[in-house]
Parts: sequence; C-alpha cells; structure tokens
Amino acid sequence: MTYEDIIQVLIIGDDMIARLGLRTLLLVTGQVTIVGEVPMAPDLIGQVSALRPDVALLHGLVPGAELLTELRAVTRLAPVLVLSNDESPAAVERALRVGATGYLVNGQYDPDELVAAVLATAKGQPRLSPAAVRVLVDRLRSGRGHREQGHRAHLSRRETEIIDHLVRGRTNAEIARSLGISEKTVKNHVNHVYAKLHTRNRAETVALWLAPDSPYPGEGLEVRPGRPG
Repeated sequence: MTYEDIIQVLIIGDDMIARLGLRTLLLVTGQVTIVGEVPMAPDLIGQVSALRPDVALLHGLVPGAELLTELRAVTRLAPVLVLSNDESPAAVERALRVGATGYLVNGQYDPDELVAAVLATAKGQPRLSPAAVRVLVDRLRSGRGHREQGHRAHLSRRETEIIDHLVRGRTNAEIARSLGISEKTVKNHVNHVYAKLHTRNRAETVALWLAPDSPYPGEGLEVRPGRPG
C-alpha cells in the first residue's frame, strides 16, 4: 500500500475518550491516518476546510437544527460517516437527507466493520447499520420512494448503468472514466435518477435499488445482523 492509498480521517466529536478510542482503532489498521481530532465547535467548518480529509468521522451526533446545519456544511467538504447512539427513524433520515454518506449505530458494528465503513465512505459508498437500512427501506416503501413496476421503464439505459456504478460505491470521476463521459454528465444523470426514483441521495437510491422487494432489478441489500445495545 502506497501513501496515496492511505485514507486521511478527521475525527469530530465532543467526547475526548471516544475520539482517542477511534484514533487508536483506526491507526492500527495501517490503512488510515488521522489528520485531526476536533470537537463540535464554532470553527468546525474552517478546520474541515483547512484539513481536507478523505473522510469526516462524526461521533455522537444527536441531530438538532444547528448540528444538522453544520453537518450539511461538512458534507460539502468531505464524505461524512456518522456514528450515533440514535437509531430512531427521524434521526437517521435527517442525517442522510443533509448529505451523510453513511450512518452506523453504536453497538451495531465491530472494529473491522467500522474500518470497512471508513474505507467505503472515502469512495462515496453508503455503509449503513441494519437499523439505518430498515429506516430507509421502510420510508421508501411507505410511499416516497417505493414505486410501481412500470416506473422502471422511465429509467434510461444510461441511468441504469449509473445506478449500478453507485451500488458499487464509485465516485462521479470513476463513473465518468468507466463510461467515457464527463463528470458533469455523470452528475446530471445522477440528479435525473434521484428525480425519477424520488430519492434524495446515494444512500436512499442504493437502498431502494437493492431492497429485497424493490420494483427495481437489485439483488437485495446485504447487511450483517446488528449487535444488541
């Protein structure tokens, strides 16, 4: 593994002990370097902008209006993986809606799964705890995303290809190279997919596409059983 392959992570959270634990756990893998540890402070956005991490690891999020505003701003600077005790549908949905790439519920992942989630987040690939997956699938089935079989016909062949790349966790740049088109064209296709599937981000799109009883041609979303607590 070369230096360019090392994922640069910024740990964000008010619990210093938790930040230290996350630092220790991630560093021993040899796949991650920690570029900083910061609390949820007024200058958070400035620090994220200055450090430019590959992944912002946000620990202990309890989404309120102010924190969600900051989370949205952080997601514009780096992919965000949220680690939270809150597995309520409202909390999961709000975090994903404002742009979080992944959402893990504390107690429902082990160290290897956390590392895998960090690496996936760096690639823009959604990684969700079982509780978060249930929230997405339930919400989509309830009417906002679950659509009749006939709606598949509204997706163009190119849009279907784009979704397949999203499922594989590929970035817009990687999709563009694979398909021989520009990143701007990829972004336009992704936005068209969101509009047609009535989803708001990659996580919702992937969850809908891979849900076991989805009207779309996925294979079923694979998640490991959650741990108690």
